[in-house]
Amino acid sequence: MEYKLPMGVNINLETGVIPGAKKLVRRLSNLKGYFQDEEAYNELLKEDPVVYEVYAIEQEEKDGDLNFATTVLYPGKVGKEFFFTKGHFHAKADRAEIYYGIKGEGGMLLQTPEGKAEWIEMGPGTVVYVPPYWAHRTVNTGDEPFIFLAVYPADAGHDYGSIAEKGFSKLIIEGNGEVKVVDNPRWKE
Repeated sequence: MEYKLPMGVNINLETGVIPGAKKLVRRLSNLKGYFQDEEAYNELLKEDPVVYEVYAIEQEEKDGDLNFATTVLYPGKVGKEFFFTKGHFHAKADRAEIYYGIKGEGGMLLQTPEGKAEWIEMGPGTVVYVPPYWAHRTVNTGDEPFIFLAVYPADAGHDYGSIAEKGFSKLIIEGNGEVKVVDNPRWKE
C-alpha cells in the first residue's frame, strides 16, 4: 500500500492566508443576481470590490479524504444586505462540513432543499456543524474581515447552481443598527 504523507500548514490568524494554498477571489461581479437590491448592486459594481477570498488545500476527490480552506469575507453591504459567500449545497448532498470562526463577526445561514432556514451567529472560536443535505452561506455582519476555517470531505463537491437559481429563503440584513433575518421576497420553492 502507498501512503499519503501527512502535512502541516500555518494559517495566518490575522489575515486568513494559508501560504501555498490555492487562492480563489470572488468580486461583486461574480455575485450577479444574488443580492436583492439591483440598483444598489449596479452602483457598487462600478467599484467591483472583492467580496471574499478563499485559500484552499485540496486533495483528490475521493472518499475518506478531507479538504480544508480559510475564507476571508470582507465587510460591506449591497443595499441593506451584508456581504456573503455564494452559498452551496454539496454535490454529494449527504456530506457534512465543519466551520470554525477565527476572526471578525458574522454567521452562517443554512437551509434545507425545501427552504427551512437556520441562522447561527459566529465569532472567534465558534464551531458550526453543517449537517448533510443543508445548503450553507456565510455572512459578514461586522466592520472588519470575517475569517473562518472550513473542513469538508474531499469528494463532497459544490452545487452552486441550486442557490444561484433559487436563492435562500431568508436574507440577512441590517435594520436599525441590528442584524435581522427576514424572508426573501424572491424565494422560489
